[in-house]
Amino acid sequence: MRIAIIGAGIIGVNAALALRAQGAEVTLYDREGVAAGASRGNAGIFADYAVLPEARPGLRREVPRMLLDRNGPLSIRLRYLPKLLPWLREFIREGQPERVGRSTDALAALMKWVRPDWDRVLQEAGCEDLRVSRGVLHLYRSPRAMHATLPDWQVMGAHGVPFEPVMGQALRDLEPAVSRDYQAGVLMPALSHALDPLGLTERLAAHARARGCEFRQTEVSAISSTETGVCLHFPGAGTRAFDRAVIACGAQSLALTRPLGLRVPLESERGYNVTLPEPSVMPGRPICLPGQGYYMTPMAIGLRIGGRVELGGLAAPPRWSRADAMLRHARGVLPGLEAKGAKRWMGHRPSLPDTLPAIGPVPGQPNILTAFGHGHLGLTLAATTGRILAEMIYEIPPEIDPTPCLPSRFL
Repeated sequence: MRIAIIGAGIIGVNAALALRAQGAEVTLYDREGVAAGASRGNAGIFADYAVLPEARPGLRREVPRMLLDRNGPLSIRLRYLPKLLPWLREFIREGQPERVGRSTDALAALMKWVRPDWDRVLQEAGCEDLRVSRGVLHLYRSPRAMHATLPDWQVMGAHGVPFEPVMGQALRDLEPAVSRDYQAGVLMPALSHALDPLGLTERLAAHARARGCEFRQTEVSAISSTETGVCLHFPGAGTRAFDRAVIACGAQSLALTRPLGLRVPLESERGYNVTLPEPSVMPGRPICLPGQGYYMTPMAIGLRIGGRVELGGLAAPPRWSRADAMLRHARGVLPGLEAKGAKRWMGHRPSLPDTLPAIGPVPGQPNILTAFGHGHLGLTLAATTGRILAEMIYEIPPEIDPTPCLPSRFL
């Protein structure tokens, strides 16, 4: 079977590996090359604890603050608000308790496969050295602030996420570099993270090439169904036929899905980070500041500080004050943090209102499949997404029910 994958990020590369393992002839297309988008700039967390969707009850009351605080954890660009309103309405709807419960169950069903699926991919590709398991610490200023989040931790615990509160001297012993302004934390000891997200995607791509996958740095302008499969169209009127095609272009995917009649509420969560190559202070494990909306992740390339979200579309220029604000705050968390050689980055996370990705065939066009909309969970769910696609295309009895992720749920 000849399969085209449009998008050579962490999702597309994992899809290529899974499909090649079934014997497919795979060609990946990307106009900018491997890991040119969000796959190079993420926080590096294999976040299999993330069973709670982003949309939560009471979100409507938060919108004015999002509009006013341009450097807050989640902000909205005022000029983009008219275009954002349809997505925002869906996002608020997904915050209804019954919808939150449904999305939580669906996310939990995916998350239990994250570790075994990544174990297999990393072992086969010889990339195990790029993942370490040191746990993740969520940090709070006071025990009271930590206790306010207990309902969320209880939900995660009910879905099998191990965690343990750490306070006082136990917190000091665990992370001695953290400011004494922070008095409480929650440790998830089983979590792992990537030491170099870009390097990981590049090495997996090299493994895919060695397995026989073809990579082409070429733009795909359109996809159409044919009697026997699909046809890819390229700028300048060139075409190429395949048996199947997978759209894995992240936040750019709508350019290909709209002409197919698929109306998916996909939006860009513009993510910012700053990487410090010589921070002088390095935590022993990733630290999350939940109230501030960012992670500090120790990597082989330095300390990466990132995660805050901005809703402002694909076209607006970066607002670098958001990255600078995270760095200022992080210097208060880790006194003595050195910003020499800091490198700022902004990328587009493909986000759907229910926090679930869109994986599966385009309604009415079964030879064209989608694999986008992973939001903050692209790295986390990449290996599992590849397996789901392989099971769908090769009609392998699934171990994961793909129904909650089908793009047809938006019809």
